[in-house]
This record gives sequence, structure tokens and C-alpha cells, in this order.
Amino acid sequence: MKQIWAVLLALVLLAGCSASNMARLESQNGEIKTVVHSNNLLLSSRLAIKNIIISQVGDLMKAQATLENRWKFRLDFQYQFKWFDKNGFEIAPERSPWQQLVMPGRTQANVQALAPNSSAMRFEIWAQE
Repeated sequence: MKQIWAVLLALVLLAGCSASNMARLESQNGEIKTVVHSNNLLLSSRLAIKNIIISQVGDLMKAQATLENRWKFRLDFQYQFKWFDKNGFEIAPERSPWQQLVMPGRTQANVQALAPNSSAMRFEIWAQE
């Protein structure tokens, strides 16, 4: 019985440290929608994506997302933009480092990123504690 509890505790701790795919922008039939997923329930319950804006800078896609700390306390986490081509392959993952962000309780912050090259068709925002 103690072994089962130890395994469950280890799984909970690992889930708390894992990265979360917080927002993904998908386009179907010309309609763009935001899809929010997470595998870190604690972080996803405290962090929300309020708005996503996309623009072009030359031939590169630029993205901005408004993140909201829904928790009343300070939230300290890292985020990362991941860019994908039309076939779903990740583009230049080594050029998308994790960025630290500290948000006071119940505040919003804008995060931005520029696609690494012109083949980027969509992006995902990942977050981890």
C-alpha cells in the first residue's frame, strides 16, 4: 500500500513540473480559433490566454498573446513559443528559449514572438513552472 502512495505522489510531483501547452491557434476553412490545452492542471487553472493577435513583419509571422494571472498571488513561470510549418513540423526549436515571467496576482501581461522563418504557419505557447 505504501508503494502505491509513493508512486501516486511521484506522479503528482512530476505532473506539477511538466510543461503545459497553453494555447494553440488553428485554422480550419479560413476560420482561426484558439485551442487551449494543458497537462499541468495547477498552472492552467491559474493562467489564462485572454487574446491572441497575429501580424506580418515582412514575410515573418508575429504573434502576441495576453496572459492573465487568475490567481490572487504572484505567479512565477516560464513560457515558450513553438512554431510549426504547414506540415506540422516544429521549426528551429533551438531558437525558442524558455522566457521567465513573474506576474503579480490578478494581472495581465503581453508576450510576443517572431517566427524564425517564413515557413511558419502556426504556433503554440507552452508554459512551465
